[in-house]
Amino acid sequence: MLAGVLAGMVAMLPAVAVAETARQAAQTTRTTQSVQTVQIDIVGVDEALEEQVRSYLGEPATADPAARAAFRRRAPARVQESLEAVGYYNAEIEVRAHHEETRWRLVILIDPGEPVRIRTVNLHIHGEAAHDPAFAGIEERMPIRTGEIFHHGRYATARRMVQNLALERGYFDGRFTVRRVDVDLAENAADIHLYYASGPRYRFGAVEFADSPLADAFLQRMVPFSPGEAYTAAQIGQLNRSLRDSGYFREVGVRPVPEAGEPGEVPVEVQVQPLARHEITTGVGYTTDWGARVRLGWERPWVNPWGHSLGVESEIAERRQSVSGRYTIPLQDPLRTALEFQLGAQAQNVADIDSEQVTASVRHRHRLDNGWQQVLSVRSDWERFRLDGERETTLLVLPGASWSRTRSRGGLDPRHGDRQMLSLEAAETWLLSDIQLYRARAGTRWVRTWPDRHRWVWRADVGALTTDAFAQVPPSLRFYAGGDQSVRGYKLHSIGPERDGTIIGGRYMAVTSLEYGYQLTSQWRPALFVDAGNAVRSWSDLSDEYKVGAGAGIRWSSPIGPVRFDVAVPIDDDDHDSWRIHFSMGSEL
Repeated sequence: MLAGVLAGMVAMLPAVAVAETARQAAQTTRTTQSVQTVQIDIVGVDEALEEQVRSYLGEPATADPAARAAFRRRAPARVQESLEAVGYYNAEIEVRAHHEETRWRLVILIDPGEPVRIRTVNLHIHGEAAHDPAFAGIEERMPIRTGEIFHHGRYATARRMVQNLALERGYFDGRFTVRRVDVDLAENAADIHLYYASGPRYRFGAVEFADSPLADAFLQRMVPFSPGEAYTAAQIGQLNRSLRDSGYFREVGVRPVPEAGEPGEVPVEVQVQPLARHEITTGVGYTTDWGARVRLGWERPWVNPWGHSLGVESEIAERRQSVSGRYTIPLQDPLRTALEFQLGAQAQNVADIDSEQVTASVRHRHRLDNGWQQVLSVRSDWERFRLDGERETTLLVLPGASWSRTRSRGGLDPRHGDRQMLSLEAAETWLLSDIQLYRARAGTRWVRTWPDRHRWVWRADVGALTTDAFAQVPPSLRFYAGGDQSVRGYKLHSIGPERDGTIIGGRYMAVTSLEYGYQLTSQWRPALFVDAGNAVRSWSDLSDEYKVGAGAGIRWSSPIGPVRFDVAVPIDDDDHDSWRIHFSMGSEL
């Protein structure tokens, strides 16, 4: 019996030892935690210098007494180093440590003294870069000037500015032959000496494209520089953007490889991943103008190695159905100029007007150097329509020209931008048209966010036409007002000259709108707006017959673009006295 008890006690000994070890470890942990709090006070300097010192100093690695002692010993040197980095070389530093029950407190007393200021800046550029206009005045652009406190970070930035500009301009062999700062502590002055030898400027070599379904000769037409032209990084960036914007590639990588070329030459390697051979697009939406709608599109980004493209798009909405196709041929400068052939058909029923339309056109698109898009076109338009019980059919051949430009910042829902548009069209009987007609339309839209969360949208549209047979002018060419993009509070095409209760459209049109929105969150923006305008028989009617709609709405910046929901009412209009909901999607530009 005794032997059994002794055996049990022996078996328990390891467990007791483990429990005692755990108890001691816990006690040690509690003791360490009781003094683990570290407080560092920095006295005698302003907020900026205090932040500078703290960023260099840090904190003890552990709460171990040896680690704290080592931290205290290193603190004066670290503080001095941090102050010298921003120009204070004459600082007096005292460090005091205080051991308290639950914290270890370190007090650093600093008298920063007088700072060292820049006395002279001697920058000399040697080599070909000395005659490069890009380097002219670089001293004024550098963040180091005489009289300012000598700051090591700004000095390093100044050096990098010279080096980066040299690399951007193709001076790949450039280097500093002298890079020195002389600090005179007696005078608290610093003299900066920077001598840069640029060496020769490199020239562009050949541009090599990786495997692509497009012909190399066609791709070379997108390159904005020629072999032998002086190198600039901006041209490399332009080539990258041009290829991305071409509509042919999913991914683009452009890389200069000076080490792979002859001396003084920079070959360029381009890696591309083309888009899928067939692109299918679908969409479902709703607007109060056209009702629910479904879109289906098919596109071949390239039909042949010369970049021709083909696309077909169809739309079915409650009040409009359409199908159209286009074939595009890039010309000599494929990113700026193209010839486009279009064929389409459309049927719609709006405001008691039925119409069926078939259109064929040839368009020459060209992007001008100033950013404007110019389109010169010839369009054949056959339209059959029923208006106020009478049915007409009109054939028009319309030479035309248009100019437009869109600029924006802020993505799909821009915070800042504008859009300008002007179009001119004409038809003559001697050009196979049934009637004579001249038509012009202009529009402007502006988006500004000022100040900060306050967003303003202003738009204006005007149009005019003259003809010898207005009754035969198709509805698609007449002017109407009212709707989501015109005067809200009114239905689509519900404003204009009437005949027997039917809105038949006008010869002239003018509409303007002002909207204010407040950016409540990153995605939601309530808005207030007022719209005004009309479509009339003559300009003189505008001042007497303009319609006004006003209301409020909400904007949602969705992942696919802004969504707008508005409630608007006509103002002082006895014929239209009810409120109306407007729902639409897409950018205001």
